Amino acid sequence: MRFSIITCTRNSAKYLAENIASVKAQSFTDYEHVFIDGNSTDGTVEMIKKYQVEAPDKIKLFQFEPKGISAAMNRGIEKSSGEFLIHLHSDDSFFDNKVLADVDEFLRANPELDWIYGLANVIREDGLRILIYPNKPFLHFHNSQSFFGRYLMKILRFVPHQAVFIKKSVFDKFGNFDETLSTEMDPDLWFRLRNKTNWSFFKRIICNYRLSETAASSSLDNRRRNAENIRIVQKRYLNPAEYFLVVILNKIREIRAKR
Repeated sequence: MRFSIITCTRNSAKYLAENIASVKAQSFTDYEHVFIDGNSTDGTVEMIKKYQVEAPDKIKLFQFEPKGISAAMNRGIEKSSGEFLIHLHSDDSFFDNKVLADVDEFLRANPELDWIYGLANVIREDGLRILIYPNKPFLHFHNSQSFFGRYLMKILRFVPHQAVFIKKSVFDKFGNFDETLSTEMDPDLWFRLRNKTNWSFFKRIICNYRLSETAASSSLDNRRRNAENIRIVQKRYLNPAEYFLVVILNKIREIRAKR
């Protein structure tokens, strides 16, 4: 199995059809679609089971008591059998029908890579584009041996995990997402991997990443929670001078987010 597409769901019926359709449309078919459901009650499970009937050998459904997104993502890793994994959340979707084909071609041309990150098409709830991210060329690193790239990953959060394809063996070797973190679990992973794995930017839009105006991440309380979690992560890995710098940068981001 080349790819495992992991989708975590919990009462996700609103956008799940878009996610499923984008996977079914892929021209490259050596994949499995793994669903980790947190006991949904809104028709989500029925949608997945209907999808499963169409391709029982490719669609997997596992249900667990909800214990947070980090735990759900980890259950997806554990239940996957693909060489490369991607976490494509229930309100996100592949950008077009050649994503897997293009990623496979890129990875075969660069067999030394352990993981890659691409571009995310960030959209509103109604599907209209907000921006392409990371949209700054200086955040596009094609060589993990770049000192600047490895260092900048300590300071800035520029890797969208919805656009990351990563070998399952990397998780086996370096561990899964930190389940004590309710958010910002992906920067914690990049900190652990940045100097110990081969990685690269792939100049290709991978996914549509939906930002919900009513989502938890939009509320003041959860913006504070996100800020606290990233501070926890940064304190783990940064020296005092680096931490002082990122505190200033985080404050600037918080001010901009309130505008």
